[in-house]
Amino acid sequence: MAEGALPKGFERPSDSGSQGDSGSSAPKKRGADKMGISIAIGITAVALIIGIGFTGIIPFGDDMPSIMQPAPSAPVVQQAPPSPPSAYVPMKSTPSYTPANNDMIDRLDWSISEGDVVGMYLDKGSSSLVVHTVTADNGELFVGLNADYIGSDDGTFFILVDNQEHEDYEQAGMDLYIDLPAGAEKIEIIGSYVIL
Repeated sequence: MAEGALPKGFERPSDSGSQGDSGSSAPKKRGADKMGISIAIGITAVALIIGIGFTGIIPFGDDMPSIMQPAPSAPVVQQAPPSPPSAYVPMKSTPSYTPANNDMIDRLDWSISEGDVVGMYLDKGSSSLVVHTVTADNGELFVGLNADYIGSDDGTFFILVDNQEHEDYEQAGMDLYIDLPAGAEKIEIIGSYVIL
């Protein structure tokens, strides 16, 4: 640049004594400031449009994510493999076997909280109601006995679970609530008589 030359967009004050609006001898700027401001506004507008397009959120405050700070993602949690659903058998469910003459599954009220009842019959030799179950967890077996099929002279019944004496039950009249351990397969309710 030659000595005394001014950058493009600036001009020397004229010798006629005209010093512009401000009365100083500073050089005048033509369109350089307007152009710079226009470029800055354009870049800001493009950045806002891109930010809104990527996040779908207008970044206004500290509580909202901005385009400069990625939104935090939820931590990845490993889940255990799904366990098989518990098989709750409602009262008087349909059995999946061929019923016998002394089959009681459809004649008595009963329910089981965990597992399944696969058979229920009267055993005249031991004066008992035998219930076959499939259980994976601890649960409760409810059996509503009927004096037309099984009864006791003194009103109490003796319970065996898998051929072991079992005292973890409650009796309310002819209704029995028997707590079953996981894996229980055979429950015997022994009374004084059975009627086939």
